[in-house]
Amino acid sequence: MTPGHILIISDDNDFVRSLISSWRLERDAPTITAASMSATVKAGLPGQEMVVVGPLRACTSVPKVPAVHPDSVVCAVGDEESLQIARAEHGNWLLLTETNGWMKILFSVAGEVLRRAAAETRAREAEQANLAQRRFGVLGKSLLDARPGMVNALTSLLGNADLILLSGEPLPDNCREHVRTIHTMALRLNEIVQRLSSVENEMELSERKSQLEAPEMRMAGSSRP
Repeated sequence: MTPGHILIISDDNDFVRSLISSWRLERDAPTITAASMSATVKAGLPGQEMVVVGPLRACTSVPKVPAVHPDSVVCAVGDEESLQIARAEHGNWLLLTETNGWMKILFSVAGEVLRRAAAETRAREAEQANLAQRRFGVLGKSLLDARPGMVNALTSLLGNADLILLSGEPLPDNCREHVRTIHTMALRLNEIVQRLSSVENEMELSERKSQLEAPEMRMAGSSRP
């Protein structure tokens, strides 16, 4: 079973214990939390892919249960008559009758819910990573486009600072010190610009390598039985 978080809402300790003990026998058992019907905090928290409510037995009305997070899938377990009442009040709940093998069915449904939730999480993470890459790509392109202008400005700045420092014309001490500071800072900026050039070269080499490897990977994939 895909790891995840399941909340059991029940006032029946035997029901909770049997579910938890059986679930823990499953491979990659999910994280299970139990709460009473009167709980209001734990049930409303996000991150619980599935909520199990029960057992609903001989109910004339559905017991008041804590508000669950809208992203959680709720499955009610109980007898057929009580579940019909639950259906009328909670049309979006999954209903599972306590017949032979009901627990195995519950585990199967939970597995599908957790797998779907995990797939949706991966899709969101991939989309966020793709968005971040696009943002960095736009930023990197802007920096690379600005690099020639930066190089020209720094060359002029360094050249003029060198001319002032090397000239024999008398300058106030504090003025000459300011020019030295400008010269030093310009050198540091130049180093940063040179690093941008190195990054661009690495990116181009990586792209060429990927383009060369892509046909080989396609050929290897097509040759597999």
